[in-house]
Amino acid sequence: MISKRPGCLLPSAILAGLLTILLILVFRLFNGNSLFSGGILNARAGASLDGVHSHAELGNDCAKCHPAPWDADTQAERCMHCHTDIAMQLKKPTSIHGAMFKNDPQTCRACHPDHRGNSASLTVMATGNFPHDSTGYSLNSHKLSKDGIAFTCQDCHAQDISKFDRAVCVTCHQQIESSFMTKHIQAYGADCRGCHDGIETISKKFDHSQVVFKLAGKHQTLTCEKCHLNAKKANDFKTLSTDCAGCHLKDDAHKGSFGKDCGACHQPAGWKPSTFNHSLLKFKLEGKHAQLKCTDCHINNVFKGTSSTCFACHQKDDHHNGKFGQDCSVCHSPQAWQPATFDHNTSTFKLTGGHANVACEKCHANNVFKGTSSECSSCHANPDFHSGLFKGTACSNCHNTTAWSQAKFNLPHPEPGIDHGGASCRDCHTVNLMTATCTKCHNGTPGGGGSN
Repeated sequence: MISKRPGCLLPSAILAGLLTILLILVFRLFNGNSLFSGGILNARAGASLDGVHSHAELGNDCAKCHPAPWDADTQAERCMHCHTDIAMQLKKPTSIHGAMFKNDPQTCRACHPDHRGNSASLTVMATGNFPHDSTGYSLNSHKLSKDGIAFTCQDCHAQDISKFDRAVCVTCHQQIESSFMTKHIQAYGADCRGCHDGIETISKKFDHSQVVFKLAGKHQTLTCEKCHLNAKKANDFKTLSTDCAGCHLKDDAHKGSFGKDCGACHQPAGWKPSTFNHSLLKFKLEGKHAQLKCTDCHINNVFKGTSSTCFACHQKDDHHNGKFGQDCSVCHSPQAWQPATFDHNTSTFKLTGGHANVACEKCHANNVFKGTSSECSSCHANPDFHSGLFKGTACSNCHNTTAWSQAKFNLPHPEPGIDHGGASCRDCHTVNLMTATCTKCHNGTPGGGGSN
């Protein structure tokens, strides 16, 4: 079996290839680079760059702009060798070329083609090939005019592509929706670019549910400017306070006395009905307090600073006339005034023995509590049968709170050195307390000394 050679390796094919290369070299020698030229270079004169006023003056020196495949630099970089002013712009993001190439690098020839004749324009741009987004304004919402015709650069930039008169926005949109624009300018001013970026980040269709402050209740029916008052820039919308007081301080019937968090009581559906969780405060609503209206305690809509002491509200109900202090909760509970309780053991005068069964009014006459004396004699007057024999009013020297009859005589004997030893009164006064029977213990006359 005979193997066939590829056609390109046949002697005739190799010879044809060599002849072609020879013809190209001869043509290059006598005609320069005209064989590879895409057309006549532009001859419109401009500022002198390295002594050259137009591309046409470069002649057949293609390598001035076109690098060979094996060269390290690009055609755009060779453009910068002459156009140093553009090279400087590329380093400044605020310049037109710097903004264009910042996020969307392109070659120079995308907008500045040549080889189209000696008088053709060196700048050819359209909305389709110009990276308008890189300038900070997208043409996404400006593809077609109101007549359905595609926009051209001149529609907005007139003759100078590097300049833009912001009044163009107003002039154009007034023709589309005059009434809306009049109100819109009154609310936000005439600097449309301050808020609009071409992709309509802020627009009529803005979805408020995607941000922190959701629109609910009556907030949904408001126009933007009701809340975003005097917003002139896009950032003005972002910095608006989301606190209720930011908008509603002027509507505050409480005059700021209840703080600025309207949401603690009110809902977006309306100011009324309002609710408030009093359990969040130090003063919990319990018993009959839970049945009261807010205004029963918060007179004249004064909330912040309202006293939580019992007496602040119940002074008019105090049958003790303030004589028992101002802390009603010592005896009473929020459930009701009656029954009332008081732990006398928390006071300096403990109720023991017979005192524990005595009604309050027996000691606290006329509902006088505060300042009531704890001296025995204030309730228990000196009985006649003591006949003034005992000095002082301290009944507790002989008596206890269990019963009078269990008294012990602990006072000193009239004669020094003699002690009665805690004898019971009845040990001597067998008949009655007015009759002394000293002889029962003493041999001799009373007071004469000696004992059995």
